[in-house]
This record gives sequence, structure tokens and C-alpha cells, in this order.
Amino acid sequence: MRVMAAAGLLLLSGCAGIPPREPTALSHGLLVVRARVRGAILSFASNMADSATLEQLGPEGEPIPGKEAVAGGGGAGLACFLALPPGRYALTSVSFRARGVRYRVEVPPALGRKEAVDLRPGAAAFMRDFTFDARFPDFDVAVERALTVIGHWLTPWMRRPVIPRDVDLRGIDRSIMAEARVLRAALATLGGTQWRGALEARLRELGAPEPAKTTGAIRPKEIPLRPEAFLSWRDTLDWGEPKRAGGGLVWSKPGGTARVAVFFTSATARGFSGFEAAVREMRASALTTNVSDRGELYEVRVATRVGAAARTTSYDYPEETLIGSETRISVTETVLVADASGMYTLRLRAAKEEFAAVLPSFREFLLQLVLGQPKSADPRSEVIFMPL
Repeated sequence: MRVMAAAGLLLLSGCAGIPPREPTALSHGLLVVRARVRGAILSFASNMADSATLEQLGPEGEPIPGKEAVAGGGGAGLACFLALPPGRYALTSVSFRARGVRYRVEVPPALGRKEAVDLRPGAAAFMRDFTFDARFPDFDVAVERALTVIGHWLTPWMRRPVIPRDVDLRGIDRSIMAEARVLRAALATLGGTQWRGALEARLRELGAPEPAKTTGAIRPKEIPLRPEAFLSWRDTLDWGEPKRAGGGLVWSKPGGTARVAVFFTSATARGFSGFEAAVREMRASALTTNVSDRGELYEVRVATRVGAAARTTSYDYPEETLIGSETRISVTETVLVADASGMYTLRLRAAKEEFAAVLPSFREFLLQLVLGQPKSADPRSEVIFMPL
């Protein structure tokens, strides 16, 4: 009985040291960080972090004593901090296993606090994607650390030693695309727990779907991003190269009537009166042409944002026929997305009988866009480009 009681006590003690995989309170959330350390000689031979530590910061940005946390890895360089109360957190270290020992990379306090993130109640947050370059220490330090590694090889039953790793910061990826990639990786690890809801909610906020992949191949590959001056796009339409003019792109469906246009209007362009005015004008146009559905506005996701959209119907009478004897009806969906530098306009126009068939492809194309800062030598000289 004493042996069984001791075994039970050890089991309970072991479980107490494991980070909870379920929320301990409705207000608790999780933080996800990714880090890798490139080799000192072979830079492509990276070590992916499988553990990390953080500290909670106070109102003035100072660390709160006793408010530290340790996270285990979720694979692919991830460390997931679970069941954290709301607050502001800064990364303090990351670590990885190599050559039979554990290497620890200390994050300078100034850097960690500069990149600190806020955790909302019950939410998921992204603590950046860090890349470090390893560097060789001084000769005497390198010899001492090498002897520590060899000593552990000779005594593998002993506790794994922790060795400092000298690094230089190579880069920090704070982009929405990086956040979406890291959160999806965390979702693959925590998908069977109650943390799934927080991760999925954050991904919905980002509006960032999985990058589209090629179909019909044994090993589907990610469709590459095609950079332009004001955005990047993936060729999910498969309609061929677009026509380029000024700040816009136009794709035409081979053998069909459908056209897709994406263009950017600078806030300093002549005639541009602002996003709100453009939305009012779009709604007025929809009210004029769509009597049956009253031309209501609705939301459409574009990349990581949400745009205001409406449809218009146009009637064309070919010149060679009598007016009214033959009518071509076209439907246009216009989506407007506000930007700090102006406005994005995205349009699909197609014959009425073809519109419904191409609409899903248009919506998928919009989700795969990456909207970027437009580049213009003299934006004040731009005219408003209005294709379709």
C-alpha cells in the first residue's frame, strides 16, 4: 500500500508540472511563438525551437515578479503558452535540443519587451516568428561547452545539460501571413482540445485561408504569389496573364464573357473623394439597376480584410439589331476595400447566364490576394483607373 501511495503521489506531481491543455478560466487564452536558429557554418541546417519562456509586463512595461511561464513545443519550431490570463507578455528565451544536450537562446530584454504582445480574454495571439543566426563563441568557451557535450555522451543517464547559444538576430516576421501560418500549425497540434475555438476565431479575424495549391498532381504544390506594384496574387483563376494599365490588372476568361479587374486608387489621385463617398456612389448605382433586391450592400472578404460590395445589372443592345429585339444582360459585382493610402476596387463582370458559375472562382481569387503598399513615383499625377 505504501508503494502504491508513493506511486500515486509521483504521478500527481508529474501531472501538476504539465501545462494544462484546456482553459482553466473563461478569460484565459494562449500565445504562440515560432523561432529557429540557423547554423553557424551551414545556415540551411536550422534548429527549430521546441521550448520557450516569457514574462508578463506591468502597466509601465516592467516585468511583474513571479509572472513567468514556460511552454513546450508544438513541432515546426512552435512553442504554445496555454491558459494565460489576459495581459501583456514578452518573450525571454527559446531553446532546442541538439547533439544530446539542450541549447538555450536568451532574448535581450529590450528586444523582448519591444516585441511584446497583448493577450485578450479567451483569445489566441501571435508572439512573432523569430530567426536567429548562430555564431561561434570564444575559443575557451567553445572548448568548455564541447567538453560538456562529450561528458553528457559518457553519462547519458544524467540530466540533460543546458548550454547557452550565442546568436545574432536575423529577422522578425510580424506579417499577417506569418501569423496565419503559425496559427494554422498550432491548430494542427491543438485541434483536439478546447483551444481550437480560440485559434479558429483568430484565423477568421485575419481572413487568411490556406494558400491555394495545384490540383491533379500527386504532390500538390502551393501556387506561388505573383508580385505587382500594389499587391500580389495567385493564379487560381487560370485565365492566363492579365492586361496591365496604370494601377490596375484585368483578367479575361478564355472562351467566356467574364472579366476580373483589380486596381488601386491613390488618395491623392485627381477626382478621388474618399472611400465613404465611393461606397455611397456604389450603393446608389446598385439601387438604380437592381430594383428587385433594392441594391443592398454586403461584405466580401478580400485577403485579410473585409470589403463593401454591391451588384449592378446592365443591358446592352447590339448596334446591328433593332433596339429591344436582342438584349445582352451583364452582372457586375464591385468590392471596395479601404486602405491608408487610398482604396482597392475589385470587380467581376460576366453575362447574366455565366455570372453564377464564375462567382465562386472570383471569391477564391480575392481571398488569395496579398494587398500591399502601392508604389508610385508621383502619386499626385495618377488618374483614376476604372476598368470594366
